[in-house]
Amino acid sequence: MGNKLSVEAKAQTLAAVKQNPVGVRNLSRIMKIRTQTIVSLIKEMNAEGLVDLKPEKTHSKGRPRLIISATALGDDYLDTYHRLLSKPLRSSRNDLLKANRDAEYVDRLISRGKNPYTAFTELNNVVRDI
Repeated sequence: MGNKLSVEAKAQTLAAVKQNPVGVRNLSRIMKIRTQTIVSLIKEMNAEGLVDLKPEKTHSKGRPRLIISATALGDDYLDTYHRLLSKPLRSSRNDLLKANRDAEYVDRLISRGKNPYTAFTELNNVVRDI
């Protein structure tokens, strides 16, 4: 999974805790993901401010379980995620080939010690003057 966990996993987690705040074990069952993976995901999301962790108030012995709930930022993240899902990117083979050629051109400029941004602005000035 790498350092950053997937956008989809975060959205799925936020959707699960938005309706009903739950503990790690219940969230693991809901999402059908190992508890260790959920703990890593929740730690990252908590650091990003997407979820809140609050200890459950019980009178039983032992460490209280943490209840996971979505923050306002988490709600906004989820809304934005759903909005972006409804706007799929459309590109043709030619669009991808052109982007690849542009990237190769930038690589050539950099390998020759040229700043691509400077080259672009110079080219813009030449075209504008024509």
